[in-house]
Amino acid sequence: MSRYLFKGRLCGLICDDCPEPLAGAKLRLYRPSQTQDVVSLAAAQPKDTLTLLDDAQIGEKSARLLAEVDIGSDGEFEVALDAREKYDGSAFEIDIYCGSVPRQKPPRVPPKPRQFTVTTLQPQWRERDNGLVAAWTYCIPFRWWCWFRGLFGAWTICGKVTVCGKKIPVSGAKVSAFDADWLADDALGSAITDGAGKFRIDYAAADFKRTPFSPLINIEWTGGPDVYFRIESAGATLLAETQARARQPDRENVGPCFCVSLCVDVEQQPPFDNPLFTHVGDFHIYGDIGNASGLTTAAVLGHGGPGFGFFGATKLRGYCPKQIGGVPARYRFLYEDLANPGLLPITGALVAPVLVGARLILWDTFGTGLAWTFQSIYIQGSGATVDPTPTPALPPGTPWGSPPPHIVVPDANGWIAVDQSGLDDGFYGPLIRFATTAVQAALDAPGNGPGNAVAAPKNGVDLRIVYEAAPVGGAVAFSNALDRIHINNWGEVRLLDLQEFTGGGMPCSKITNAINIQYTVDHELTAGWSIGISSAAAFPPPPPLPSGNAPRGGNGTHFVDVSAWPNCAYKVVLGTVRRLTDGENDDTGRTVERIFCK
Repeated sequence: MSRYLFKGRLCGLICDDCPEPLAGAKLRLYRPSQTQDVVSLAAAQPKDTLTLLDDAQIGEKSARLLAEVDIGSDGEFEVALDAREKYDGSAFEIDIYCGSVPRQKPPRVPPKPRQFTVTTLQPQWRERDNGLVAAWTYCIPFRWWCWFRGLFGAWTICGKVTVCGKKIPVSGAKVSAFDADWLADDALGSAITDGAGKFRIDYAAADFKRTPFSPLINIEWTGGPDVYFRIESAGATLLAETQARARQPDRENVGPCFCVSLCVDVEQQPPFDNPLFTHVGDFHIYGDIGNASGLTTAAVLGHGGPGFGFFGATKLRGYCPKQIGGVPARYRFLYEDLANPGLLPITGALVAPVLVGARLILWDTFGTGLAWTFQSIYIQGSGATVDPTPTPALPPGTPWGSPPPHIVVPDANGWIAVDQSGLDDGFYGPLIRFATTAVQAALDAPGNGPGNAVAAPKNGVDLRIVYEAAPVGGAVAFSNALDRIHINNWGEVRLLDLQEFTGGGMPCSKITNAINIQYTVDHELTAGWSIGISSAAAFPPPPPLPSGNAPRGGNGTHFVDVSAWPNCAYKVVLGTVRRLTDGENDDTGRTVERIFCK
């Protein structure tokens, strides 16, 4: 029986841009009940199948338990199923068991553990060296997750502080939240903004329900707090809201999850040391790539242009310092198909080799003794090298040659540890090369014969790319994202023939009076296409031949009178080029030809 490995990442949404990993929870897999319509349940969206279970329902499922595993600090999980579980690759139910929720303040009385069903899933198993593997990533919608957190008395404020009118993040500021109570204001908590200006304050229901007479008398038996804020930095108060602000509708009686944007009138220093994802190749992720289309908006450094998509292996560029908060730093990139949501790490086959920096090592390049020598640092999907680099076993005085590169490989979750011995203050420039052909293969799109329109045109995919940086072993300290990038690795439909060759004729059959050129060009990002005829003989130029630059190309049959042309060999060529770039190099085009004799 095959070995099955089910892995992925789970999170809950505090709000749309504030996810939290389900760290500390348990993932439980169950065989479906024989009375359930498994096909319908597996086809349903998880948001429609989320169900809180009571003790009786949990007990009823216990005999069907297939596997249980703890969810890691980053929300990752990995479950191995084999002959012991008598599992055959079929669908299973996915439940989450929580004794608490992430970042919950310890209560006086521990809350009751809870379990809920997420969905019934039929994994898409793929063969790997050691068996079959399936991956699944899911974030619980904020409305359901926040309600569930409220069952534990866990309340959260997730926000961002910017400079008013400029959208510049304010980092390193202390944000304090208060509940405007009718007896005495309750301090809900405080937090320091990160490099993106984001902060999170976790508090408990008891923090805003208590009074001077608590626990005998609590005032706010229903509803939530009325919230206002104070922001301070370097001893100066940047924002001091009053109780009146808390009584306004958008701040009154907030729920277990409250997301807020605050602004202050202050000049903020540039975030010199903050990790940041900035470019795809030479294209800035915010200024040069359209958020609505995922296509480039203009040419950069002589390549690309309005309406270009991306293909091949693209360099994702930015910065990650050596350390975050005094701890060695790590970073990763994740992607998701916007048509099939769920973040997946860019690792393994998704990573093409890229030079990210250099470091100095002692090396005997010329056989004259050890000397400090530059060693290249590459990020690639496999082939990690040991550190320190081993020295060759050669007789003394034998030149070692140039040092081999030091290769860093992302781990299974995509994390890359910044080389602490690298030059400068971290990795700056290319951080990883994303092999997009592992997401959408580089295949030639199928056509329906020269001269015919394409019955099923192929299109690219829209991806979202997320960058995260964190101290090694710690939680994510910074992230930013390219919300949409359009990837199209399909080769264009590029078909050419002569009608005279398709009705029983042969390429060696002589043409006498005319040719009928059959052509089909199709691609959603066609930059241009044209047909040309050439020969060693001097011949009268034909009337204009078909060409175009509209998306999707064109097709048809074109008549050419060759009766006056001298006897010779002639070549008909169809050339095509796509409106695609890898961020540094554009598609150079391809040709197909047919030769005839007259």
